[in-house]
Amino acid sequence: MATPMTATQVVTQLKKWGIRYVEIPGWATHNRNTVGAWGPVHGFVWHHTGVDVSDAAGYAAGTLYNGLAGLPGPLCQFSIGADGTTYLVGWGRANHAGGGDPAVLAHVINEDYTGQLHPTVGNRDGVDGNARFYGVEIQYSGSHEMTAAQYAAARRLSAAILDFHGWSEKSVIAHGEWSSDKWDPGYAPGKIMAMPGVRADVLATLIAGPLQEDDMPTAAEIAAEVAKTLPQATWLTDGFVKNPNPATAGDNPYIAPATGLRNIEIVVRRTEKALAELPAVELTDQQIATLAAAVAANPALAELIAEKVAVKLAERLAE
Repeated sequence: MATPMTATQVVTQLKKWGIRYVEIPGWATHNRNTVGAWGPVHGFVWHHTGVDVSDAAGYAAGTLYNGLAGLPGPLCQFSIGADGTTYLVGWGRANHAGGGDPAVLAHVINEDYTGQLHPTVGNRDGVDGNARFYGVEIQYSGSHEMTAAQYAAARRLSAAILDFHGWSEKSVIAHGEWSSDKWDPGYAPGKIMAMPGVRADVLATLIAGPLQEDDMPTAAEIAAEVAKTLPQATWLTDGFVKNPNPATAGDNPYIAPATGLRNIEIVVRRTEKALAELPAVELTDQQIATLAAAVAANPALAELIAEKVAVKLAERLAE
């Protein structure tokens, strides 16, 4: 529960978080406060507009600012164009969330839920969400994924709001998690986004802090950094490879891959050293011929010799 930000405070937050924004003329005093409550606020609702938009600024200043037949504007506080620009459409009560599930509202207030929220109450018979939530209209149809720039901007905008109020990522919900007759924001026809993953990304953005936009790594840059560090981390992490040494496996059942390779190298070097230190045995041609004939006549002798050599070698290595 919180008192809503003022228009000045929200602009300050956008600047703090390096969010590129455009102010629609008149937005700061454009609201529905005369027909209903505004606050206390408890969270932030993501929407899709239901149409793909080519003129983001025009759509924000037109449809979203003015509203539709039977649904006066503003239709949101924020809107995000395909290039990731955030538009300030109105400030105060806006016609965006509509009616929703009181059980969902309780979960958001208490931040005590896990997974995807599944409302059982719809717009017509639900509690008033316009008084209790900020809302962003992301300009795309919902029948496909939003652009990467929109997703990054929506995460940062969410983090800016959470940062101001001291909320967790569980204060960010989908419209389809609020009202049972909605499915936005979508990623395919009639398919709502998996919001647990969205909230995890919002949390990561919040933890990273309000970096300036130019310094914010892209997804490709993050993936490249992970690719650099993951092999080394795996190579040095204990718990992947079973310890092959029965003498120590009881106390240390697993070893890091790097440790296993180092142990192999140690054994190889000891073997090479032991072989180098073996005394030379000089045999005459006659002795060699006699030994060869004996081995050829008795195959079991060859196995016995090999066994004796292995035993002697093991004894040397153990010294």
